Amino acid sequence: MAVKNRIKKSPIKRKPAKAKPKQKKTIPKKPVQKKGRADLRKLIIKGAEDLNLSLFPNQIDQFLLYFEELKKWNEKVNLTGITDDKEIIIKHFLDSLSFLKGFSPIEGIRIIDVGTGAGFPGIPLKIYSPRISLTLIEASQKKCVFLHHICRLLELSDVNIVNDRLENVKDKFDFIRQYNVFLSRAVADVDEMIKHGAPLLADRGIMIFSKGKASEDLKVGKVIKGMVLLQIIPFTLPMSDYSRKLLVFQKI
Repeated sequence: MAVKNRIKKSPIKRKPAKAKPKQKKTIPKKPVQKKGRADLRKLIIKGAEDLNLSLFPNQIDQFLLYFEELKKWNEKVNLTGITDDKEIIIKHFLDSLSFLKGFSPIEGIRIIDVGTGAGFPGIPLKIYSPRISLTLIEASQKKCVFLHHICRLLELSDVNIVNDRLENVKDKFDFIRQYNVFLSRAVADVDEMIKHGAPLLADRGIMIFSKGKASEDLKVGKVIKGMVLLQIIPFTLPMSDYSRKLLVFQKI
């Protein structure tokens, strides 16, 4: 009997399975706060405390957003000659809040800020006391565009922005005797500012001007065009050696 040759099938060689790479455990990342932003936050808090003011966390966030937008826009629009981060906080934000040494921002008080530029002192005061009614007067159209932008971004209500000069507004708008407080940091000539600003104030309304160390020699009790100088408040800006004077006038 013929024997059939059996062909042995060679076993199929299977390729060894590749080891699956070990998956790294993903740890959810915590939001990282930039060191610079954290430092600015501390600076704002400390500066406000030095002025005997306290800020809520959301107000500090508003100041930080204001700071960031100011820096960003300043690269294209000349909003301020101050570009150092710390000096922006001190010479703009804290200097603006220092006006509170001269008046109390009670609810509904009507404030006009003349020559506001990028919003100083008006917007920092509005952040601190959101229930004031604020009018900002600024001659530069580009700066007014920024003012509209930042007020929308910060969700500030009851803010009126007027692109004009002080000497024109009383004839163009219904501003006569409408305001309780008149503020300005851009004061070259006190007499001229009072001449155009006093008609906008209600009875017993006050004007507050911020002047540097070398301001003209004025004495309490001096009367200029129906405004009497009530107080001269000298002070130094927090965390600096920058001297300031607030001149507080009242309508008589």
